[in-house]
Amino acid sequence: MSDPLQSPQTPSMSLTLQQWILSMRHYMRMSLFTSSPANLPYNPYVIVLTLAAYLAIGVLLLGDRRSFGSILAQIGIEVCILYTITFIVLKVLNKPKRLMQTLSALIGVSLCVSLVSLMVTSALPLSEDPEQVNPIALQVNLLLLFWNLAVISLIFKRSFEIRTVLAAIIAFNYFLIYEFILLNLF
Repeated sequence: MSDPLQSPQTPSMSLTLQQWILSMRHYMRMSLFTSSPANLPYNPYVIVLTLAAYLAIGVLLLGDRRSFGSILAQIGIEVCILYTITFIVLKVLNKPKRLMQTLSALIGVSLCVSLVSLMVTSALPLSEDPEQVNPIALQVNLLLLFWNLAVISLIFKRSFEIRTVLAAIIAFNYFLIYEFILLNLF
């Protein structure tokens, strides 16, 4: 007998958690360039769980330098830009059904890259002078940035079914728009 409060379209909590764990595996595999957004479940609750985890990692990464509201706004801006780009391109290509999986993939790989960033930056030695940038940390952050843009580019390529160069251009423009907004707001 089914739960009267649960509609047939609403997946159960245990199914959602199972799908989220499966999604986490695919996010990790996408971060290593071995999976595709098409492998993700079509479940909006998975995106909510992924966003919550991404926010938690954002707080762990930036909590000592920024307020919770600032971190929430930064992630909100990032997700809005990714949603807008994805929505427009998929609408133009007449593939709107891919929106949820593509957005889930984009947020999920950002979560994975942020997790790696958290582990790597916590292992780096602190600079003796807080005014001076640690050159190793700078190089590691650039490497993480290029890795993140490459993964986003691959997701765009697979979701939009476009050439690699065009996907890279879209990913780079996303980054420029995001950084421009952040520089002017924060």
